[in-house]
Amino acid sequence: MMRVVFAVTGLAASLLLACAAQTRDMATPPASSGGVAVPVQPSTHQDHSMTSASQGGELLPGARDVAQRLLTFLSEAQFTTDLAQENVEKHMEVTLGPDPSNGEGWTVYRSPTLGQGWNYGVQQVPARPPLKAGFSFWFEHADRTVSASPVCALPLDKLRSTLTSHGWTERTVPSEIGSVLAIEFAKRELVVTLTPRDIAFSGDTKCVLALQISGGH
Repeated sequence: MMRVVFAVTGLAASLLLACAAQTRDMATPPASSGGVAVPVQPSTHQDHSMTSASQGGELLPGARDVAQRLLTFLSEAQFTTDLAQENVEKHMEVTLGPDPSNGEGWTVYRSPTLGQGWNYGVQQVPARPPLKAGFSFWFEHADRTVSASPVCALPLDKLRSTLTSHGWTERTVPSEIGSVLAIEFAKRELVVTLTPRDIAFSGDTKCVLALQISGGH
């Protein structure tokens, strides 16, 4: 999930086209990520694709803190071994437990409330042929239409600049009808994947509410 380099100036239009094409209903990354261990039931990872921020809200401190831990983790990660449970726990400062939604090997952490009904989740799975190691992060709220402003701690532009400055290469996955199916950032053995459903608007800011990493590429 060969490919065209995704220009910064083309991102907004491409994502809008992607959402208009209703790519939000994708349950797994594109075919290029074949074998990625993605959640069978992502459970709390909701579709906030292109949600408008009809109500304002200050950034929640807990959202800012976990976003910074996530950026640090992504900045340092390079290999499949970096997705190991103990490394994820260390960088994200969480304790992962069994994930009954996905069975043996899967681990998950769901935070207490950050405020205003928001919390976040972290999920991890080791490589088990034919599946590859995986990591997922998401912010969640029971109301899919609520403003993303309180958890807009990971603007797309910030994520892009952080990853590219630490050796990640950006590329797009086009759909058959010319829209954007996903954005990928690749470095060594790892690929970070974003789909239109993982992004919501807060005013004019595109907020990343979820992402996945696959290993073994």
